Amino acid sequence: MANNAKTAKSKALRGGWREQWRYAWMNAIKDMLRQPLATLLTVMVIAISLTLPSVCYIVWKNVSTAASQWYPTPQLTVYLDKSLDDDAALKVLDAIKAEAGVEKVNYLSREEARGEFRNWSGFGGALDMLEENPLPAVAIVTPKMSFQSSDTLNTLRDRVAAVQGVEEVRMDDSWFARLAALTGLAGQIAAIIGVLMIVAVFLVIGNSVRLSIFSRRDTINVMKLIGATDGFILRPFLNGGAMLGFAGALLSLVLSGALVWQLESVVAGVAKVFGTTFTLHGWAGMRRCCC
Repeated sequence: MANNAKTAKSKALRGGWREQWRYAWMNAIKDMLRQPLATLLTVMVIAISLTLPSVCYIVWKNVSTAASQWYPTPQLTVYLDKSLDDDAALKVLDAIKAEAGVEKVNYLSREEARGEFRNWSGFGGALDMLEENPLPAVAIVTPKMSFQSSDTLNTLRDRVAAVQGVEEVRMDDSWFARLAALTGLAGQIAAIIGVLMIVAVFLVIGNSVRLSIFSRRDTINVMKLIGATDGFILRPFLNGGAMLGFAGALLSLVLSGALVWQLESVVAGVAKVFGTTFTLHGWAGMRRCCC
């Protein structure tokens, strides 16, 4: 008998909870449908507030991808000591190739460097007037992909400069530093806008819930008089706020997709002007790229 009584009590409690949750959701839906214009405006404000940081993030990711495609790989230009003969220069090259992070090394002997300078500078006559070749042998070092950031490039440059027989190392990263600074600035701006817009979304939802509670204050007073708990009273309003946020997020996805689709033709035209091809990716495209 005791077990039967406990089972019946447990079923009654579960049924009561289910009834309360059903009442909360139905009441939240009815409250939203009671003021369709206000609900629509709130959802639109939430959607626009979420669309702005979403589009900023999409643009930033695509700019980073485009930068990695359009700009050349950063390289190190290594000038060898002029006193080295060909055999000693080749030994220095082997030492450079043995350094971690070196992908490829292109070597120009002193005579080859002189020929390149003669062909491209237009000062061939001045070179002929010199008794000695003033140009050193040059090694162009291409780093591996994992060594193409500013910090790793600086580390690799210091290690190559420490190799015996190396006179000077120059890092061709001026464009790389500017690009990294610009993309970093764009990412920080997108993050700040995202945080501000998310705060705005919470403020909009909170204000909507507050106004809904204020408009039904008489009903709430009556419910308190007949013994309703604060949780039972607040649950429909909290559910309504969650539904507003979910609807705004769905609409934000639609708006973001529409904006990306609208910008695809513009980006393709700009890429064509630069003599290349580039496709603007939305959320799905970026997810495939990350995978």
